[in-house]
Amino acid sequence: MPPRRRRIPKYRHYKPKNLAVVRIDGHDHYLGRYDSPDSWERYHRLIAEWLHNGQQLPTPNLGGSCSGGTGILIKEVILRYWRFAGEYYRKNGQPTGEIENIRTALRPLRKLYGNTPANEFGPDTLEIVRRAMIDNGLSRNVINGRVGRIRRMFQWASSKRLVPPETYHGLLAVKGLQRGRFGVRETEPVKPVSDEHVAAVLPKVYPVVRGMIQVQELAGMRPQDIRNMRTCDLDRTNDVWVYQPWTHKNEHRGQLRRIAIGPRAQAILRPFLKPDDPEAYMFSPREAVQLVQAERRRNRRTPLTPSQRARKPKTKPKRRPGDQYSRTSYQYAISRACRKVGIPAWGPNRLRHNCATKVRKKYGIEAAAAVLGNSLGMVAEVYAETVFEKAIAIMRKIG
Repeated sequence: MPPRRRRIPKYRHYKPKNLAVVRIDGHDHYLGRYDSPDSWERYHRLIAEWLHNGQQLPTPNLGGSCSGGTGILIKEVILRYWRFAGEYYRKNGQPTGEIENIRTALRPLRKLYGNTPANEFGPDTLEIVRRAMIDNGLSRNVINGRVGRIRRMFQWASSKRLVPPETYHGLLAVKGLQRGRFGVRETEPVKPVSDEHVAAVLPKVYPVVRGMIQVQELAGMRPQDIRNMRTCDLDRTNDVWVYQPWTHKNEHRGQLRRIAIGPRAQAILRPFLKPDDPEAYMFSPREAVQLVQAERRRNRRTPLTPSQRARKPKTKPKRRPGDQYSRTSYQYAISRACRKVGIPAWGPNRLRHNCATKVRKKYGIEAAAAVLGNSLGMVAEVYAETVFEKAIAIMRKIG
């Protein structure tokens, strides 16, 4: 029978001197002024070290976090790195998703060691931060990614001479978590959505979202590609249209992204084309809401009451539909429809796997790579042109 897990010691108030205190193994550890940020940081750090060492106190000066250290504090390094990241991780004038990834990765570091001198942060203390992530139930891939971002921050700090180079090199000793170690949760690989679940969702979403789902699945796009689609980005001169997104995932690597649009997808796209405003997004939440409201007015069976006629729309509503679906709003529209029909929620990125699975089964892995825009590790220009021609031929038949 496994030993029973001990209760986590509580943060308490020593009222005679207004101090924060925590009792561990019968000994009181005073943390500073009660309810101050520093006292909470010391408490969380002490508990994390206690859990990491098998629910017993670590040896003194674990990780070199001795009192009286000098140099810039970790919270100051985080602040400077955050300012750098806000300017560096931008695309087309907008912050990328990496900004939020950095924020969540540095949060436990700031919580546990914000007031620790940065040059005293070592491999053992990084393992304590990682253990806190494990205890929060994060998956192995997420933890490895966040630990890598913490190391990347110290690499940047080393290049700016905020910390000595050996601080960053010491963190390289902490290798990524391996599968099956420390009881870390594993995530399931992304799989295609069943055709039945896709068909069940379509009647429960707006016509705009329905078109996005169908076109994305037929063409094997990423969710970002379908959300960014504009009329001006479509070359409709041939029987198979070519969609070249104005921004895409790998543009910072200098890669060209072209998507073949076959006849079936073209028939779905035609009602959404905007030749009068070619730079507007084809799939707009604002237009989706307007269409639904207009349909409700047409189907209304009772006349409006005088109070309803006198009602005026709010001049500054808290939430107003935008011109483009965001990553979260597109995902939410599908998840809400899944709840309505009582099926497990699925994400739009799985539609890309649907297309890849069907193409690979019928035409082979190289054809699937051509349709999805992957090069199988080959970057020669001739090969890129060859695989795209294959994508054109396949979409002419099935797209």
